[in-house]
Amino acid sequence: MDHSIIYHKQTIDKRPQMMRLSQGMVKKIQRNFCKITNHTSLHPDIILSDENREKCIKNLKIFRSLSESTENTKKAAVLVPLCLHNNELGLLYTLRSRKLNTNRGQVSFPGGIRDIEDKSFEDTALRETWEELKIPKDKVIIWSSATLIGRKHVNVMPILGYIGHVHPEHLKVNPQEVEEAFVVSLKNLCDPKQCSFTQFRNNYTLPTYLGGKYRIWGLTALITHIIMKALVPNVYRHELPFLQPIEQRVKISENNKPLT
Repeated sequence: MDHSIIYHKQTIDKRPQMMRLSQGMVKKIQRNFCKITNHTSLHPDIILSDENREKCIKNLKIFRSLSESTENTKKAAVLVPLCLHNNELGLLYTLRSRKLNTNRGQVSFPGGIRDIEDKSFEDTALRETWEELKIPKDKVIIWSSATLIGRKHVNVMPILGYIGHVHPEHLKVNPQEVEEAFVVSLKNLCDPKQCSFTQFRNNYTLPTYLGGKYRIWGLTALITHIIMKALVPNVYRHELPFLQPIEQRVKISENNKPLT
């Protein structure tokens, strides 16, 4: 019996090429979540208030000491676009074009490798957002950066920014990079019935979201998790469970005992 992949609460046979997160880094993130306090609801007036924005920025600063980057590692940035859609706040995602060589057909945030001309990670995120979705930089209100997150051969900086009202179907997506743009409401991201997890064979877990048009997992899900914990921590209660190491679980299963 093959236990390498279990969907919804699933197990993945090996570390995907896009990820290079250590178990220690994931544990640091979870410990830091415990330090965050903020009482809010999902109403736009509350989330977009100056008070909540300041709290969110303060919360995101907690994660800035978690980077495991090196000087020789490439740097990249993504914009996490907070937006209004159908009178609800949500996050804008992209479905990567199947014409791309890497991570084709996967959900992501707009972003890419930092160019020499980019003066900051914010410049990278804004430039890539314009190239992919034609959202001008003067429409983006930058809130804060989070922390560099390790991927294979590159470290990614998430940048949270508010872009106002959005109709994804009207965005001028770059078909060479983006197949589709779509919004997942904060309400759906907070719904415990739509929140799951993925456990990798090197014994760390990452969140998975099932409430949108496409399944969100991997690096994009981790960034979503960090942003949601900082933005609406009193409403977003998704936690990553501690699981028995995969090898032990498979061994137990092979002895005809149930997996935990």
